[in-house]
Amino acid sequence: MANTDALVENPGDVYTQDFSLNKLNILTAAGQKFEMRKLLVELSFYEDLYSFCLSGHITLKDGQGFIESLHLTGNEFIEIEFGKVKDAPNKIKKTFRLYKVGDRTSNPNLNMEYYTLYFCSEELLLSEQRKVSKSTKGKEISEVIKDILQTELKVSTAKIEKTFGTYDLIIPNMKPFEAISWLSTYARPAVTGGIGADMLFFENKNGYNFRSIQSMMKGSIYANFKYQQTNLPNENFNENAISVLNYEFVKTYDQLDDIKSGTYSSRLLSLDLLARKPVVTDYDYTKYKSNPTIQSLDTSGALAPAKNRFGKTQNQENNSMFKLATSNAKQCTAAYVQQQPGSVAKSVAVENYIPNRTAQLSLANFIVVKLTIPGDPGITVGRTINFSLMTIKPTLNERGPDKFYSGKYLVTAVRHIIQSEGVYQTVLEITKDSLVSKPNSVDGSNPDYKKAAAS
Repeated sequence: MANTDALVENPGDVYTQDFSLNKLNILTAAGQKFEMRKLLVELSFYEDLYSFCLSGHITLKDGQGFIESLHLTGNEFIEIEFGKVKDAPNKIKKTFRLYKVGDRTSNPNLNMEYYTLYFCSEELLLSEQRKVSKSTKGKEISEVIKDILQTELKVSTAKIEKTFGTYDLIIPNMKPFEAISWLSTYARPAVTGGIGADMLFFENKNGYNFRSIQSMMKGSIYANFKYQQTNLPNENFNENAISVLNYEFVKTYDQLDDIKSGTYSSRLLSLDLLARKPVVTDYDYTKYKSNPTIQSLDTSGALAPAKNRFGKTQNQENNSMFKLATSNAKQCTAAYVQQQPGSVAKSVAVENYIPNRTAQLSLANFIVVKLTIPGDPGITVGRTINFSLMTIKPTLNERGPDKFYSGKYLVTAVRHIIQSEGVYQTVLEITKDSLVSKPNSVDGSNPDYKKAAAS
């Protein structure tokens, strides 16, 4: 099989598709180790910002009956290590649990069969086997999540970002990852002083993370990526940029989806049932973005300034999304509740986290692009990159970056693909919450516009 062993020692002789697959071993419950590199058809390794754990699958070509002799039952481990060149510091190395055998087929001669083995981090299986029941009285959510990881899953290292405020909550007999996901919805990042609610729990090749989208967007750029036609005169891109093999826009603007999802405006009616007091909270994207603690990937935001026939922009129509929720924000002001000290839990800030989290998660996927690049084990979810997409609009002298869709992006998904033909590629899903340049304004209430549209 090409390119699976150590490559040339001279880095100057390494090509973009080269890789070194150092380990692909199945470890059985009996303590036996079987090397599977020579059987490999394809290895896919996944990271996802919206997934708890790393996962993947390997497709094998077996002519010796390993699947029978190993008698795979789901108690096995798989040891994976790969990178660009042997002994390079930037590589992926981890031991996973096998949890499923699928897609098992034979060839016409009945002397060979193909099957796929699925793997994931062991913590995912462990989380399905355990339950958490505990109080979070007077604790930060980041503290509680760290405690769950250490005590329930025995995860010793994780990057846990500090959250804002303390909470009095009860985790009601939930699975560990289920509890972390539930707590994440309440969590507000300390880095913004509690503004917004965009905390996410995920695993990348460096370990488990509990971080805000805001802090990830502030991160330094991992690398510059470019897509352009070759052999063009007057090329104005950075020559140190990494070439993109192909790209696909999975999502650009979707005005109807933005309206329905409350990206730019929404209204929350929260009811404090004990105090019998309602609170109306209107979310306005322009007020959110004008807050100096809020970070965007680019300067022009995501809101098109177009007005509807009533003269309002999207951020001014709060009834586009309506939510109803219970709250405890007013209990501390009720006189009859104050007569019983300690009977009121700390506010869970429903009025903050519901409208903000809904909008922030939608904004984080305002633009979604899929890139295929030469294999790169160093890139990981939660990092930012710069993507230069060359405009297809011809000019007299040169072609520059697309004025709307080039710029800084957040990496939200990574898939490493290694094939037996000697191919190593990395597929990225990158997202943007804003534009480089502002779109043009349309005023639907203007009589001249109405007249022109009707003609």
